[in-house]
Amino acid sequence: MSGNIKCLRDYARAAWQMSAYGVLVFFWGIIFQVFLIKMLPRLGYLAGRPIANDPPCINPECDFSAFWPAGLLARQHDFLRIYDSAAFLAVQRHILVGSANLDAFFYPPTMLLPSMLISHLPYEVAFFVWTILGLALSVWLLRRVGFSWLVILAGLSSPAALWNTELGQLGTIGGAILLAGVALSPRAPLRAGVLLGLLACKPQIGVLVPAMLAGQRSLWGVIGFAAACAILFALTLAYFGPSCWAAYHAVGSPHAMAVLNAPFNAHAYAGGGVSIFWMLRSLQAGLPMAYAVQGVFTLLAMLGAVYIWRRRDLMLLDQIALTAFLSLLATPYGYGDDMVAYSIALAALAERRGWRIGMPDVLFWLWPALCQPIAMATGILFTPVVVALLLGRTWWRAGVLRSRRVVLAA
Repeated sequence: MSGNIKCLRDYARAAWQMSAYGVLVFFWGIIFQVFLIKMLPRLGYLAGRPIANDPPCINPECDFSAFWPAGLLARQHDFLRIYDSAAFLAVQRHILVGSANLDAFFYPPTMLLPSMLISHLPYEVAFFVWTILGLALSVWLLRRVGFSWLVILAGLSSPAALWNTELGQLGTIGGAILLAGVALSPRAPLRAGVLLGLLACKPQIGVLVPAMLAGQRSLWGVIGFAAACAILFALTLAYFGPSCWAAYHAVGSPHAMAVLNAPFNAHAYAGGGVSIFWMLRSLQAGLPMAYAVQGVFTLLAMLGAVYIWRRRDLMLLDQIALTAFLSLLATPYGYGDDMVAYSIALAALAERRGWRIGMPDVLFWLWPALCQPIAMATGILFTPVVVALLLGRTWWRAGVLRSRRVVLAA
């Protein structure tokens, strides 16, 4: 009798696992289909069709409509119009389409360097060069540090990466830089530090890099990181002069803070957010409490990163994944398209288990596409809870796997 019960349990467990694959394929397929429906019409721009307000952002090429005009204005040293939202919208409507919506440029002047380079190309061509080059560099970096082709393919076609591609954003290349730099840091700290310093263009992705380097006690890593940041800063001064930083601090930074501090709106930017700060705002917390709690969790995430990299009994892959997950809880400002490193790390962990997945894995994988619809339906941002659950599960499983250490091949 007991043998029959055990057999039934085994069958039920196998059926449950197979259902997880079915749910994953079904919903991931829908997400990919929606991605193609939104992206394929944009190819018409290369055949001469006039640009229009593309879904889902109702702006030409979505967030790229901020990068390219900002680069064009940077070449003209017109920094006040980059960071003044009303003036920037007027530029977007003049050079793109008259019905363009505001997609503000929130980034520090370091981001004007790649924006300036891509603005030399015609707008329609520039978007595809920007997208394809970002994907190609991501693949190259991830392969250099030993991630398998299957993990890379899964990660770069994940819901987070597809969303990033739709937006013309930097989450894919930023996530690849983070994972590659972190993976490289134990054996080539100087090169890793220089690579991670490139995240100064999008600082929220690399918020835990200094803590990670501190945990490693990596002097060469710190030197490389500081040198890369200093070089980027020097390049902005050389190409643009100090007025770019003056405009950013006087106009751009206050505007970004106003967006961060606005009441939570699930139908706007914050609905696709990842931060504890925005989760608390969705729960009607005031600004002082939201900032205080986010500050505590940012500090805890930094201490956690130090602790993770001080441990000698953790596998390198676990350290990489835990750092990527913690970084999402450390920043007060981040979105679902910034979860590409999270997705690649999730795929690498699944590969190590022989691709055995359950329903929690399906939820974690699909979450970057689900977070805003669920926030819109409930009024509450759940992303930090989902990330915290994944973080806890990864840490628990890492404790079981301490007996041997995986080192990614060069």
